[in-house]
Amino acid sequence: MGGYGASGNNVNFAFDLALEAARDLYELAGVVHDKHSARTGEAALAVDGWEGGHRDTFDGKLSTENTDTETVRAALVALAGKFASEWAAARGEQDRINQARWVQQQKDDDSWVEDGAELIVGEDDYGPPPDDPRVPEPPGYRPTRDPIHPEYEYG
Repeated sequence: MGGYGASGNNVNFAFDLALEAARDLYELAGVVHDKHSARTGEAALAVDGWEGGHRDTFDGKLSTENTDTETVRAALVALAGKFASEWAAARGEQDRINQARWVQQQKDDDSWVEDGAELIVGEDDYGPPPDDPRVPEPPGYRPTRDPIHPEYEYG
């Protein structure tokens, strides 16, 4: 994504829309598979007892259709996964920005007494920046964690 910090811009990403698209693409992949399975079943009935050159042509076209259908289905599933993985990367980056803003706010709210004490004992440990959340999985592609410090996500 890029650098993050308290003064960084929000990540320009449609979080909810990305996971909705992932769900829709995954569902569409299922529809493609189901329609093709039904068509293949009908094709098996159509060729019962059929022999000759036209049967060979039909079988060849059906084989091409099988390959093409699987290619399209796999591409839809892969694209759904890409939306989900980009969601995780964007959510992680926004959470790191939110965390940095929160830490900065905590430091800004310190009194001069607390600042003096921290010179002696060290700065408060706010912990490491958050990692990216787990990538949402099919079929639901639900968020794998809530936003961290969403109150610092300026809109």
